[in-house]
Amino acid sequence: MNVLGATARDRSAALAPAVIGFALVLVAGWPLLATVPQSLDAERAFASAPNCPVAEATSECRHTVSATVTSAAADHQHRSTYYWLGLGRMRDWPGALPGRLKASPPRGVPGGPAAAPPRRVKMDGRTPVFAAVAPGAELRLTYWRGEIRYVEFRGLRQYTAQDPRGGYRLPLAAALVLLALGGGCLSGAHRAARRATEPPEHRPWRLAPPLASGLLICCCAFAVPWVTGGVPTALLLTAVGAVPVLAGAAWLTHRRHRRTTDTVKVAPLVPQASECFPGIILGEVPYSHEEFRHLVVAPGLLASTPDPGGRAVRRTVPHTLTAVRVRPPYWTDPGPRPAPGWQVVECRDGTTPVYVVTEHRYCGWVLGALKHSAEGSMRSDGGIAG
Repeated sequence: MNVLGATARDRSAALAPAVIGFALVLVAGWPLLATVPQSLDAERAFASAPNCPVAEATSECRHTVSATVTSAAADHQHRSTYYWLGLGRMRDWPGALPGRLKASPPRGVPGGPAAAPPRRVKMDGRTPVFAAVAPGAELRLTYWRGEIRYVEFRGLRQYTAQDPRGGYRLPLAAALVLLALGGGCLSGAHRAARRATEPPEHRPWRLAPPLASGLLICCCAFAVPWVTGGVPTALLLTAVGAVPVLAGAAWLTHRRHRRTTDTVKVAPLVPQASECFPGIILGEVPYSHEEFRHLVVAPGLLASTPDPGGRAVRRTVPHTLTAVRVRPPYWTDPGPRPAPGWQVVECRDGTTPVYVVTEHRYCGWVLGALKHSAEGSMRSDGGIAG
């Protein structure tokens, strides 16, 4: 495998996370530019809405009616609990004239002829009103824009699930998480594109910092809107929280790159006789077979075989295979994940990477067999040249 081919494949592998990253960033724009502003507008309008005049009621002002509680039920679904108050007939609608019988709710007002009053209202939690009322209790319900926003009972106030305050928090948290994930994917794509220029021992590390930092920033981004009082504060706090995370990831990456190599020192041992032991040869070479899970070594011989006795169906490696170093397994290595205690003898057959995976105690035999084979090939070539 040449460098140009490796670079092309690495750039191709970087395309998928880059596309996903751009898509996540674009999707995050919808709640940031549409949902969050709409929720903020609704929150401000609710906070500034006046009480409706006695003689009329509109959807833009707050109007209060009385109702009797018919039921108080807690609905348990999976690990969540929802609290519902059942409501009876409503009284004291705006438009009732003094000295006359209570009028029916006017047309266009919730509960009027165009819309029957709701039989149940979903509360935002259990306290304080839901836990204090019982069937027969009388509540004061406050409407705004056709929905019951909060209820009152003996001086206690509890908001319903239609409370417009803080409605921006969930879409803002989702947008920040999507931005963090998109940034992590783009960073991972950038590192994947640079894979061909990195030493082999650094390649398994190239995705760890973006993934770890992206996960931490996602957790921070999702939590920040719920503990802050506005969008600018949430954005600023998320950015401030991301700075140490990204700095830590950069420091760890720099430190990793400056560390000494993870090469394991193993002395070559030339076997005196044929030996068979567990191992496998992996790589884009003809003598690599995942079904051949045993190795045979002898002076000048390294072969793979499916036979635990090492006597049948041997595939001998050529003299062009040379050992580079012994190292721990990487999760980017081909083939199945090696068992604990196994090492990788990293080799080259021309420009093709080949991996001989076996237990640590047998790595010396592999190195000795390859070294003896290479020396024998050099002596043979020298004799022919003479």
